[in-house]
Amino acid sequence: MKKNNRIVKWLGALAFSAMLVMWGVEFWRSCDDFVEFFPERTFDIFPLNDSAVGGFSTSEVQLTDTLLIASVNIRTGKAFTYAGVGFNLKSVGKRPAGLLDLTKFDSLEVRVASKRMNSMKLRILTDDPVYTHNGDYATLRVLEKDIPSAPYLLMGGSKERFAVSKIALSEFKVPEWWLSSQGLEKDDGMTYLNRASFFEIASGGSTLRGIPDEMEIRYVRIWCDNSEYRKTLYGVLACILFGFVLFYVYALKTRGGKDAKKLDA
Repeated sequence: MKKNNRIVKWLGALAFSAMLVMWGVEFWRSCDDFVEFFPERTFDIFPLNDSAVGGFSTSEVQLTDTLLIASVNIRTGKAFTYAGVGFNLKSVGKRPAGLLDLTKFDSLEVRVASKRMNSMKLRILTDDPVYTHNGDYATLRVLEKDIPSAPYLLMGGSKERFAVSKIALSEFKVPEWWLSSQGLEKDDGMTYLNRASFFEIASGGSTLRGIPDEMEIRYVRIWCDNSEYRKTLYGVLACILFGFVLFYVYALKTRGGKDAKKLDA
């Protein structure tokens, strides 16, 4: 019996130790995972315009250590015109990297300003296995989200004010014009974020056509906010520790009962 009790105690101690190790590994894995697009320059940056879909808008990009500037001019001639700056998610350091899986992220943060426009459009372009033809840019699935900007000409001329937007990736939606171009009457609910090709910051609907404007980007990052999951992990840790306390109390009582029998003898 004495030998069996020792085995139970050792097995219990090993079990709790294993649970703590597993909890530690899971907690480490739950730490926020993020990728900084700018100023880190993780992905190749390029000037964005609507020439791929038959437009005539222009964009020129300038880079400094802390600021990304796109000088844009939106031209008439197309129903949906745009210009801005893009990040090639398939190219890292001028080397091909394949499609990027964004499903492990859930949040996006950008800090932007402008000369005149008071809004911008964030775009994620994904490789749709049904509608995209051999990676052709014009056939990529488009996901969009409008964000506010900080037009410094309308804000006293200060260039130090940036509009900060923190949004969930679930807020990106397929625009109606893309659905119409594919002959779809309604959104099919597909995003294919696991097959992302480009991330773009484009001019918003308030941009004046034919008048030069500027877009300034100070910070772009995408990350996974696991704060709620970590709260759950803390609850699991509390249960593990509570179980260990109960086991320890049981072990002490068992040992105390044996000591009492020895004294009686």
